[in-house]
This record gives sequence, structure tokens and C-alpha cells, in this order.
Amino acid sequence: MGVVLRVGAVGESAFMTHPLRKISTTRDLARTELKLEIEAIPDAVLVLRRNGSIVHANSRAARLLGYEPQELAPRMAESLLPTRYREEYRKLMQRSFEEPAARPIDTRSDFRAVTRDGEEFPLEIAIGPMAGGEQAVVVLRDTTAATQLSEELRDSEQRFRIAAAQTADVLQHINVEDNRYMWFGDIDGLLGYEPGEFPRTFDGWLEHIHPDDIDRIKAEVECIVENGEPGWNLHYRIRAKDGSYQHWLDRGTVTGFVDGRANEGIGAIVDQTHELKARQELEQALAEIRRLKARLEAEGEYLRQEIKGSHNFDEIVGSSPEVLTTLQKLERVADTNATVLLLGETGTGKELLARATHAKSKRSKRPLIKVDCTTLPSGLVESELFGHEKGAFTGAHESKIGRFELAHRGTIFLDEVGELPLELQSKLLRVIQDGELERLGGKGVKKVDVRVIAATNRNLRDEVRAGRFREDLYYRLNVFPVEIPPLRNRPDDIPTLAMFFLAQRGKALGKQVERIPAQTMEMLIAYAWPGNVRELQNVIERAIILSSGPELLLAEPLEPREARPQMASGVLRKDLEELERKQILDALETSHWRIKGDGNAADRLGLKPSTLRSRMKRLGIERV
Repeated sequence: MGVVLRVGAVGESAFMTHPLRKISTTRDLARTELKLEIEAIPDAVLVLRRNGSIVHANSRAARLLGYEPQELAPRMAESLLPTRYREEYRKLMQRSFEEPAARPIDTRSDFRAVTRDGEEFPLEIAIGPMAGGEQAVVVLRDTTAATQLSEELRDSEQRFRIAAAQTADVLQHINVEDNRYMWFGDIDGLLGYEPGEFPRTFDGWLEHIHPDDIDRIKAEVECIVENGEPGWNLHYRIRAKDGSYQHWLDRGTVTGFVDGRANEGIGAIVDQTHELKARQELEQALAEIRRLKARLEAEGEYLRQEIKGSHNFDEIVGSSPEVLTTLQKLERVADTNATVLLLGETGTGKELLARATHAKSKRSKRPLIKVDCTTLPSGLVESELFGHEKGAFTGAHESKIGRFELAHRGTIFLDEVGELPLELQSKLLRVIQDGELERLGGKGVKKVDVRVIAATNRNLRDEVRAGRFREDLYYRLNVFPVEIPPLRNRPDDIPTLAMFFLAQRGKALGKQVERIPAQTMEMLIAYAWPGNVRELQNVIERAIILSSGPELLLAEPLEPREARPQMASGVLRKDLEELERKQILDALETSHWRIKGDGNAADRLGLKPSTLRSRMKRLGIERV
């Protein structure tokens, strides 16, 4: 038997039609007839005296309480109730005897009874006085089944509310025809309204939907109603009190139809605003990651190509006044964002100087992106410089980042800028002047922050006069021009460069060529070097390959330049020895006279330790 009370009702109308009403109004009914009447009643019935003792109990009452009928009389009726209910029961009995017999019958559903075995069960009592006022009739009903059903309903409702709370923010009941919209949950708090302020009508709900969504939602609702759809699944934005919009997922089931049209339904609302915002932030973050990844991959590919190509120099070599003047100029401009224009013949080391300028600038942590304008395919120059979008031209199967975007916040080196087609010079001018570019096939403008270092072996003034170079672009590039002297104008640097290349390329080729004979050096100094430093490097490398001993053997004789005074071989040899001695001493001092180990002098000079010791002995170099 259950223990939870149910709010039931044995009302006056039911009691008035019951045979007990007739019995309760017949004062002089014989005892036998009374027993027969009570026994015929389908409920458990007790007849009580004013003092609360039982006069008679029918068999149903006896079975309900676990007694035999004769065991109940003249037992006190209140003994059939738990102690905690007896005081309330006495009040109920007193009221029944003190008031007129015609009063409404009292009904209570919150009592409990105790069986003979001591087991409690929920009990509903209906009590009314009999004619004469000396006796009362009591009807007992076991409400165990009803109480269990009530408990199950409450549990089901609780589970439903818990499930709804986990899956929805508010619940709804809609009646389209009656223009009624009922909310279950804190709809007002969800949208920032005062309690009861948000509309409870179908039309009021529609008025709060975002203007860009309202026509679509009306059309979808009309389709659901007209077609008698079984349910709905809507996404829309709804206005909160502060004017902001929340993203709602609105799902429900149609529960009522009128002439085949959907009219009534219940559903649940889920506020997806924070979820969508988080998703948008995640998508933005992923897009940024993809952008950075593409940039990193492009930079990595560029750097791999640069490493493959290798550079002509590991460091700047030369101490002539011409070289020192050039380096001083570049050192002054390096820490600024000014555009630098390097002017000089092919092979003079313009790229090396551009890299040195970038390395000393504030942008040194970002890459220096090199563009050789002479090697760019004529049809792809714009794509290489400014990038392109997927499908911009035949073969553009994916988007590509251009060299200027790669150089963002870094430096771009435009080698041989005078070779650029005239039609692209205006776009280059826009990037330098405004920091803006457009990808080929793109629709938007991209901002870039790039420092430009340009180089050319052409006379750009002549190119401007010939109409092959834009004058406005020339003035944009010519902010800080630097003339790079050709090698023939700085012969004092030739011995130093020759010894440097001898050590560097000899080590790279795995050959031990240690000396340059005086006659060979005279020939190197006397030569005009139309290919400048690059040609000198190539000549030394070929000679190392052909040399079989410790002395450098040129592959072929070099024609001296015209009117070049010849230097005495003795003087030259002495100068060379002094130069070699100075180089070795500098290397030893820098490495703290270490010939082996980390940072040793032999490695700095590109020599083996045994070769360095041999040269030190020949030149009389000793540590003091």
C-alpha cells in the first residue's frame, strides 16, 4: 500500500445519491434493515455513535481494515487511525454531530488508516450525521492506487522538467487560431524583460523576430499550418529588450488540427547564441591558423629555394675606401624604413649588401624576400608579386600568396627592378606609396607593411627618358640611392677577395690549395673584371679544381686591362705576406689562439689545423 496522499473528492453530489443518504435520514430503521442497507453499499461503511464507537461495520470495511465484522463493534473508530491523525478526526466528528444533519457531508482525503497487522494505507473519509443526531455514517475509501498514480505522474513531470532543463531553455504551448502563446520557464529573464513583460501572443512573438528572418519564418509557419505538418524545426534570431538578438533553435510537435490544418502545438526553445558565437570565434581562429599556415608554408618554400640557391658570400669582404664608404651609407639607412636603391654593375654584390642592410634593420626578425625580376615568367610576373585567387586564370587551381604578402612586416628585395614590365610598374608604385595590393582575380584590397630595397644595373634616368620606366616610380625608388663600385675601381680589395675565395671554395671542394703565386696575383689585379666579384669567385673556383698542388693554377691567362701599371713582384709578394699574416693574426685573436675546438682559428680561415700551423711557422707567428 502507498504512503503518499492524493487530493481526491467524495463530493456532496455523489453522497446525496448514495443509498447511505437514505439510511442516514431514517431514524427508526430496524437494526436488521440497517445492516442489510449498509451491506448493500459498494463502499466500506461504518456507523458510529456520538462518542466515536462503532455501532456497525459492513463486510467491505472489515476486509479493508483486516478484521472480522464482529471484531469492529464496539471498537473506537479512532483506534483504526495512526495517532497523529486522531486529533483532526475528533474535530471532524464533533463538527458532524454539532451541526444540522442537512449540512454538506465532510470529505477528507489526507487521512491514513492502520490495518490489524499494523500496516498503514492512504484513506479518504466521507462523514455525515444520521437523523436524530446520535449517530453518524462514515464511508472509507482506500486511495493507494490513486496515490501511486499521482506519484508516478509527479515523477514523470519531474523527469520531464529535468530533461527539458537539460535540452531546452524554455518550453512553449502555441495556439495559432486563438493567437495564444504560453511559455513555461523564464522566458522574460532569458530576453532581459521584467516578469510577464514579453508578449504571450503568437503575433507578439512574430514581432520580435529579426527583420531579415521574419519573412522566411512566416512562410515556414504558414507551410506547417496549411499542410498539417506533424512538427517544426526553425532557426531564427529574436530581439532581446536591450536590442541585441539571440539565435534560437525552435523545435516542436503539432498536437491539434482543425480541418486538416495544424492549429496547436508544444515545443522547446534552445538559445544557441553563445554556441554560435563560440563557433564563429573558432572558425575565425581556424581561418587565421590556415592563413598563417599558408604563409608559413610559403615562407618555408621560399627559404628552401633560397638555401638551395646558396649565396655568393658568407660575409662582406673588402677594406678599400670605396667599400667602406658604401657600408657606412647602408649602416645609416638600415635602421629606417626608407626605400633603398642599389645601383651597380652585375656581380658587384648588390644582393649581399641588401641582405646586410636587412640584417641591421628593425625588421631583421622577419624574412628578406628576394624577387629576381629578370627570371620571372612574363605571364606570371603579377601573380608572383601580388598573388592570385583560385580560378583567376587557366591553371590557377588554388590561391597563392604573392611575394609582397610574404614580406609583410619584413623586407622585399627587387633585384634588377628595371626589368619590370611597364604595365606592372603602376601596381608596384601603389604598394610602395599606399601599402595596398590586389591579388590577381581578387575582389578586395589587402594592406601590407613592406620595406623595399631595389637594385638595378641599368641607368634608370635613361630608361625614364626612353619611356620604359615610370618617372613617378623612379622617384619613389630613388629615396636613398647607393652606388656600388665595380671591382676594377677597387683593386686593393682583389688580393683579399682572392684569398677569401681560395679558403672558402677550397674547403667546399675538399682541396688543399694554400697559396696564390705572385705572378698569378699580379694577373688577377691587372685584369679588368667585367663580371666583377662574381667573375672573380668563378675564376678562383675553376683554378682550385684544376690545381693539383698547394699553389693556385689559373685555368687560362687573364688579359690585363689597358694602361694598368704593373707592380713589382717583390713588392707584391711582400704585400701578400703582410695581408696573409694580418688575416691569420686576426683569426687567432678572435678565437683566443685556439687552433682546434669550437670557434677555432683554422675554421675561421677555412684551413686545416695542420695547414694553419705550417703557415704560422712560415710567417713567424708566435703567441707572446
